[in-house]
Amino acid sequence: MLKFRHFPNCWKTARVLPILKPGKDPTHPVSYRPISFLPTLSKLGEKLILNRYLTHATKLRLLIPQQFGFTPQLSTTHQLLRVVEHINEGKNSNLATAAIFLDIAKAFDKVWIEGLIHKLIAYKFPQYNIEIIQSYLTNRHFTVLVKNSDSTPRKLQAGVPQGGILAPIIFVLHMNDIPQVRNIMISLYADDTAILSQGKTPDKAIVPLQNYLKNLEAWLVRWKIKLNVDKTEAILFNKNNDDWPKVKVYGTPIEWKKK
Repeated sequence: MLKFRHFPNCWKTARVLPILKPGKDPTHPVSYRPISFLPTLSKLGEKLILNRYLTHATKLRLLIPQQFGFTPQLSTTHQLLRVVEHINEGKNSNLATAAIFLDIAKAFDKVWIEGLIHKLIAYKFPQYNIEIIQSYLTNRHFTVLVKNSDSTPRKLQAGVPQGGILAPIIFVLHMNDIPQVRNIMISLYADDTAILSQGKTPDKAIVPLQNYLKNLEAWLVRWKIKLNVDKTEAILFNKNNDDWPKVKVYGTPIEWKKK
């Protein structure tokens, strides 16, 4: 497999089991959560590739320190603690903190594969590593299991494979070049993203946050990453809950939430 830089096609078909979400209408396809099963041998193959991928990534210290997703010895709890500490430090220094929590739409399923390969090349991964990851990501299929029968195979045009071992790690690389500026704190756990800004008044915290969001919107468009604006939330950590200006995402004002 490594010699020919080819991930076998028979390992690239996922069997999808749809699980009905609680309280949802069973007649609508969107009411189901697709659980993807992959061949056991494919996961062994992925582990071999992952070991080589991590050797290069670790040697060059590629991952940004703000990313806690799928990272050894880091968890959601550590990232949450980091955010709470930042807000408390601001409070102790009489600073208001404006925060926005972004929801990326179908983050893993919609990854632009060509863009991801471009990033692997830019990070100077060994050629054989890039080629086998490209082979792993492309020409994938899935079948859906309904009432003990499998559907005909359908081709996947985008995204990293759900249920894979390698997939979440290379997804983290896809988020690695998120814009960074000095007065903005970024907090990442895989695709979950919190952005925080502080100022002596809420106005002074909101302005840099809005400026950063314009930067971020351009980055999201460039890498074909879509936001769920209706699931994006903003909170102002401040003593006075006056009618402060709202931050806008793609021109849509985001309401300040109380909790």
